[in-house]
Amino acid sequence: MMRKLIQAVGRRVHQLGGRNSQSLGASKGRGNLLLQQRVGKLFEPLQPKTLRWGIAPVTLMAEDFVNALSVLPAREHRITACVDAYRSQSLEFGDRHRVPNVFTSFEQLAKCPDVDAVYISPSNGMHCELCHLMLNHDKHVLCEQPLAMTEQQVMGLMDKAQARGLFLMEGIWSRCTPAYRMLRDHLKRDQLGRVYHVDCSLGWPISKDLVDYTGYAGVTRDLAPYALQFALWVYRAVPQSIRVRGKLNRQGVDVANTIDVYFSDNRTARLTLSTQDTLSNEVQIFGERGNARLNNLWCPDLLVLQNVDYSFTLPQSKEPTTYHNRIGLCYEAQEVRNCILAGRTQSCLFSHNESRLLSNLTNQVHDMLGEQWEKVLALRDQQKQQQQKVQQQKLTERKEQQHIEQKQEKQKQLLQQEMQQQQVQNN
Repeated sequence: MMRKLIQAVGRRVHQLGGRNSQSLGASKGRGNLLLQQRVGKLFEPLQPKTLRWGIAPVTLMAEDFVNALSVLPAREHRITACVDAYRSQSLEFGDRHRVPNVFTSFEQLAKCPDVDAVYISPSNGMHCELCHLMLNHDKHVLCEQPLAMTEQQVMGLMDKAQARGLFLMEGIWSRCTPAYRMLRDHLKRDQLGRVYHVDCSLGWPISKDLVDYTGYAGVTRDLAPYALQFALWVYRAVPQSIRVRGKLNRQGVDVANTIDVYFSDNRTARLTLSTQDTLSNEVQIFGERGNARLNNLWCPDLLVLQNVDYSFTLPQSKEPTTYHNRIGLCYEAQEVRNCILAGRTQSCLFSHNESRLLSNLTNQVHDMLGEQWEKVLALRDQQKQQQQKVQQQKLTERKEQQHIEQKQEKQKQLLQQEMQQQQVQNN
């Protein structure tokens, strides 16, 4: 019966690395809890206390990260190096932010002795390689999501960071914001009662040319991890199954999808993502004794708990951020520093094993959409074959009609010849 139910709702969640984990509670083998509240001290605390950051590479997200650091005490955070393949861009960034070490290769930055931690934000496919490079040179790492493209790659980074005693964190920075922390406190105290549903909508129109012709990876790679992490954060459990309904463009890129996530005890989450429509970008939690709403998934400044509003004032930087409310990255930067000072290799706000689970689920959604794309391609082939069959039939009918017309014309000509001969004989 359970197998039939799982087949009806979608797909059972793959076990993490073959492990028989059914919750985000304890995890044997690696000495870590999937959502552990305490992470052991595995290396000496940072000395001195100023965290020296390297930026790899210069991007719009990196600009926002530097703006976020600017609202924190200068004695605690400082940009000491940056890198970009275009020297002019790297120099311009260095001049604006007074960065003493400017490089054009990632290896140069990795070898720089004036860097303690590196903020990584290139294209997704480069994340894993750059993380390995920085860890190999004893640099702590904060990497924008995804940490890597597969669960196995994430595990490789986890193992290396722990073996070398270095801090590693995937940039799910929402977990560090004040609104998330307050909501977590309310959930811990069971003020909403049993939570049974989470609803998240995330989307805004993206240029069709950008989606169709620039190698855009789709909403699953781009947006799904943020929505999935929220559902995992609320329920603190590994889902039992997932179901996906997606809309693919002619290149097979998912431009919109709805992900239904099923947890034990009849608990659910619905995640709606789009690059075509403007959605609310809000999240709601429904409990048996009350509801909660965050006005923004990434960095909320309003939390509504049981019809009571709680507002949060974000810090102000001299320069505006490129992306909405990304000044909130300052909370993540402070969490990184606190963990490094405490000698931790990971943050309890978003642990290594959560990165594993997030990669596992994201790839499952992507694979399921890939199966839909294969069905679309098969349908297109079927339609194409049908069209070819119709065209061939029309061509055959046209040839047969031409043959009949030619035969009729020939008979007409023979009849005319007979009539002419008859007239000659009569004369």
